[in-house]
Amino acid sequence: MEVISFRFLNLDDTKNPKYEAWSRIYEYPFVLDALTKLGASSTSAIHNSCWGFVGCHVEFKNDLDELYDNVLHSDIKHSTLKNTIVYDVTKKIEDKYLNYFDFVINVSTIEEVNHPNIEVFNNLFEQVKPGGYLIVTFDYDKNNCCSYGQGSMNLSEVETYVGQSCTPLEINSINGSNSILPQHYFQNLNCGILILKKNSM
Repeated sequence: MEVISFRFLNLDDTKNPKYEAWSRIYEYPFVLDALTKLGASSTSAIHNSCWGFVGCHVEFKNDLDELYDNVLHSDIKHSTLKNTIVYDVTKKIEDKYLNYFDFVINVSTIEEVNHPNIEVFNNLFEQVKPGGYLIVTFDYDKNNCCSYGQGSMNLSEVETYVGQSCTPLEINSINGSNSILPQHYFQNLNCGILILKKNSM
């Protein structure tokens, strides 16, 4: 695998208040920009494995559907949202989706599940075709980052997995208090991004 980007989002990154949550106003625009910069076309096969049935999550799903013709969304339980299947990121996906997608997206889901982060990464990365990309965003609390499912990525494990350190936190790295849409309950959380490319076989 090749690490394309591994850093924390900051106040200078693109933002869009329509996504209505302290981190999503940065995360969703980042993902959309990344897809463009990495060469996504209208026919690219994309798996959006983010969870969410209401508000900004649905807005993001609709934006992806408007921009791309071949998007599969997945969620933890059944919904009436179009192009959406049930898929638990802690499990292997159906064989037909292995090495299938040009892009697999996961926005702030991995740290929310009580399951080893690396196993989830593997489940998602297996779906990326050679030459394709995994785009992940994650929340991180440096004071509470060792228990799975507690809302913080285990950063040291992920750094070992990818063989590279994340760019250190800076004073302008976004958190729940300094976001342009602050939600102070999340003041200890920072938001990071990781883009991996699967090398051609």
